[in-house]
Amino acid sequence: MKNLAHLLTLIFFFYLIPVNAKPIVPKNLHGFWSYKATKVGNWNGTLINDNYVEYNYRMYKVDSLKNINGTYKMWLNTGDKTSLTLEIKTPNEGKALLKFNKWEKEIYCTWSASDPDIKIYNKNEIPSYYFGKWVNTPSHSDFYITAKHKMLYQNKEWEIVWAGNYMDKEDRFLLKDKDSCRMVYVHKLVKALKVNSLEGLKIYAPIAKNPLVYQFLGNWINDNTNEWQYGFFEDFAIYNKQVYPYKSIEKNGKSLKITLLKDGKERNIQFTAKNDSIARLVDEQGASNVYLLKKEFKANSTKDATAFKDNHFARVDTAVITGYLRNPTSNKPFSVGFTDHLKDEQVSYYGDLDSNGFFTVKIPLLNTTQVFLDWERNGVIDVIEPGEHYFYYEDSNTQIRSAMGDNAGFHNELLNYKYYGPYLGTTESDYNARRNADLLSFLAISKKEHQKAIEYLNKHLAKYQNASNRFKYFVSEGYKYKMGFDLMQKRFTLKQEKFPEPFINFVSDSLYQNNPPKPFTLVRDFSSFKRVYFAYLASNERNSVKWDDVLAEMVYLKQINLSGKEKKALLAEIELNKIGSTKDSLKYLRLLKGFSPEKRKLADSVRRIYKEQIIDRAGQKLAFKVFDKELRVAKSIENEDLREGVMVRGFYKYFEGKHTAMPDTVFARSIGNLKNDFYRNEINKLQLAYQNISKVDVEYKESLKRTDHLKDAKNADSLFAELIKPYKGKVIYVDFWGTWCAPCKGEMPFVKPVKEALKGKDVVLCISPIILQKKVGKILSKNMNCLVKMLCITACQKRSKI
Repeated sequence: MKNLAHLLTLIFFFYLIPVNAKPIVPKNLHGFWSYKATKVGNWNGTLINDNYVEYNYRMYKVDSLKNINGTYKMWLNTGDKTSLTLEIKTPNEGKALLKFNKWEKEIYCTWSASDPDIKIYNKNEIPSYYFGKWVNTPSHSDFYITAKHKMLYQNKEWEIVWAGNYMDKEDRFLLKDKDSCRMVYVHKLVKALKVNSLEGLKIYAPIAKNPLVYQFLGNWINDNTNEWQYGFFEDFAIYNKQVYPYKSIEKNGKSLKITLLKDGKERNIQFTAKNDSIARLVDEQGASNVYLLKKEFKANSTKDATAFKDNHFARVDTAVITGYLRNPTSNKPFSVGFTDHLKDEQVSYYGDLDSNGFFTVKIPLLNTTQVFLDWERNGVIDVIEPGEHYFYYEDSNTQIRSAMGDNAGFHNELLNYKYYGPYLGTTESDYNARRNADLLSFLAISKKEHQKAIEYLNKHLAKYQNASNRFKYFVSEGYKYKMGFDLMQKRFTLKQEKFPEPFINFVSDSLYQNNPPKPFTLVRDFSSFKRVYFAYLASNERNSVKWDDVLAEMVYLKQINLSGKEKKALLAEIELNKIGSTKDSLKYLRLLKGFSPEKRKLADSVRRIYKEQIIDRAGQKLAFKVFDKELRVAKSIENEDLREGVMVRGFYKYFEGKHTAMPDTVFARSIGNLKNDFYRNEINKLQLAYQNISKVDVEYKESLKRTDHLKDAKNADSLFAELIKPYKGKVIYVDFWGTWCAPCKGEMPFVKPVKEALKGKDVVLCISPIILQKKVGKILSKNMNCLVKMLCITACQKRSKI
């Protein structure tokens, strides 16, 4: 069965079903036959009427029917050679056994007049937007309910048999016209209707105020420069990264005079169409150029040898993307995600969509970086340089994407490139062979896959012979380190500690070659590759800390208060344990003879009393060992930028793992390895911050996390998802209240026992939003309706639930 999410976003079926003059399905079978689905929203029944049957969201005409001893069998018309039949056994008092021939077994079903999950509208309940005119521009067809309360669809009027809403997700219409009928599923987008028919999925937008706009609607590319310069839409135009409302559109002989108005200033454009996709545009300065209606960018006429900007991670600079999403599937904020190499984790920045689909996102970057644009909705790969500003356009219906502004030519190359997918067309046996291959066989398979990817790229370059150097470099490095990441992921399947020499030699000497992408943040898969690769190099030295060594150090440094007897007993036990491990039996027996049961009892008592301090100190020493080892590996890296980047990541890893400052001596020795001024400044700020935290009584320090990148977020759902992302798979306790809410604060005494009860359990205690408000501009208080979906400890809950 298909998931409801697929129904809403991918597959909506409208089927034309001829109606016989004489119904052939008996009345006692008419209605909705339902059964219990495995998941709410999955297909859970079949609708039967005069001569059609619904099966898995599709409508099928009944070709013939037979009644054999109370069992009805229907043969359904699939429109091809496949067979589809339905058997209904012993229908009686609203119950029956149903079985489609595609089912493994018959299912017990219950009858109802209509689908109980559909709320049938009366005439006054049908949403008002259906009575406004909607148009599909490619087909020039309308979709709306007329004054006669009929649906204008596919250029003819249909009788509305019924209309209803399914689980607040979509509207459904049963339409009928003489000898045909249709079941119609309609999904309301932000500013459009998503409609499917026998001819395919179509998007209907509100009809333009001036019908002349349909003569030039779309994105127009300068035929000479191959740049997207004009975007014309129903109510506005896009030019030079800005949005211009129309003041007027007038006929001027065979041309159209388009007048744009912005900030009190007019801009006039003369548009003369040669045909549906070629036109001449003359701007107010008299510049005249031929433009092509965009379907895809043609090959460049000249080569672009520009290199990627590389500031060697000297400072953060902000890139800006403004844009327009046409026909977005949701009003969720536009996102820009990338790997923050300092924290080695995915971060996202957001820009809210306004009512027209416009957005602005500001992205602080240390260097040129691969990003994912709007990944949740569409998923687009791009590369952004610090300080640049471009305008991004995407139509979710046609999948047309364009950019204008800084580096627009390069952005358009990436936005319109379809990446090689090694698993497309792969058989299950080939996939399993790859997954189960031994390491050297997997290496050979990976080499072949990489070669195919390069051949695929070369075919693209043969078509676009003047592709920019940046495009070729980014895509080829991406394919290379996709292979590198896949190879290094095999580290987690090693049965022995090391890779076979031919395997790791290929990775080190043929693939990596101490030659990372320039800059190394350019390719996301390199970030993933280097994490595993350098961790593997560092794994040759084991990390371990002996508790006795930790305890002895704490005694000598007087970090625990012991009496003379306790100290003597404890050190004697530590010495016994040490000798025992060396197998010096004579010395061991001599010391054991003087180690009385009273001394053992004292030593064990000290261990129990100071157990938490011992664990904490051991964890800190282990973190130092890991940090030092990774620092030594980083020093061996030849590329200076990468060497500094790996070292600074080690500092962040320590601070994020321990949530404490480094001892001054360790910190002074370690930071001396960093030469990058920006990195040194950031690490010094972190050290100082944790030193300050240690002076303040802050409960649950382990829940602290940086939220600077969320300060501009305005959508509570996206904000909350970002905050809890590091704790995936864990139970999260969210202590949430409103600073303005007296009853909420009155409940606080009842929260403390809950926190006490959770101590020692694998539960993440989420920092209070009352603190986060200072960092994110009181976003949470502005989005109470969204945050109610969280686990909230508030006065709205009964104390018994707490």
